[in-house]
Amino acid sequence: MIVQRTASRMPAAPRPSGAPSLEARRVAKSFMAGVVRVQVLQGLSVAVYPGELTLISGPSGCGKSTLLSLLSGLQPADDGEVRALGAPLPTGDKRALERFRLLHTGFVFQGFNLFPALTAREQVQLPLGYLGQDDRQAARRASEALDEVGLSHRADLRPSQLSGGEKQRVAIARALAKEPRLLFADEPTSALDAENGQRVVELLHRIARLHGTTVLCVSHDPRAVRHADRVLSMEDGVICNDWRPAEAGAAEPVPARPGGIPV
Repeated sequence: MIVQRTASRMPAAPRPSGAPSLEARRVAKSFMAGVVRVQVLQGLSVAVYPGELTLISGPSGCGKSTLLSLLSGLQPADDGEVRALGAPLPTGDKRALERFRLLHTGFVFQGFNLFPALTAREQVQLPLGYLGQDDRQAARRASEALDEVGLSHRADLRPSQLSGGEKQRVAIARALAKEPRLLFADEPTSALDAENGQRVVELLHRIARLHGTTVLCVSHDPRAVRHADRVLSMEDGVICNDWRPAEAGAAEPVPARPGGIPV
């Protein structure tokens, strides 16, 4: 007997009415490819809001991962401004930027980035020491985070003993344990099968809704769209559509002006 897992979706989020938690204001970014400078983003503007899973989608090379890296402070913009939590991101001050990321951000990457010698609990507990938590506090918070992602029964296993989906959920728990206001995920489902990919996206959506976290996810995986509150579709370094899947039956995706501002 084959039991098919049915996708569940939380009720649609209301359109945000408050201040954005992330903003790009006419940001530009280019890279050198040999002797040629390639312009990836030019004059792009967008605002992202708390309590939502916002998905940046588009083909490879469209600039979606570059946009995420600028909004998260992993790379500086060549021009324009990035604002986070109501203030300019301190990209010119390395120590201030590292402190901001430690206190306010969590990251989930395609490759899991787990330490082979550490158990799942130890992976999640590790960054909490940098926040000043003692071993007891960190162990308790790590257990809570693993329980939230459904892995409390796997807490004492190392990465070699976990499936791909479980490794990604450990990575999410590690980010979640810090209780970040901003959570960034770069292609979190690309290395996973359909069931585990769906579970990861559902989890990111639930974190946004239950914790009020700003979750910004980059993916070209069509499975992610149905769980997103908002989708920013990119092509050639610009946002060409800004739309909400829950409203797709009532209206077409919203076309965007050059630079990414919705019409």
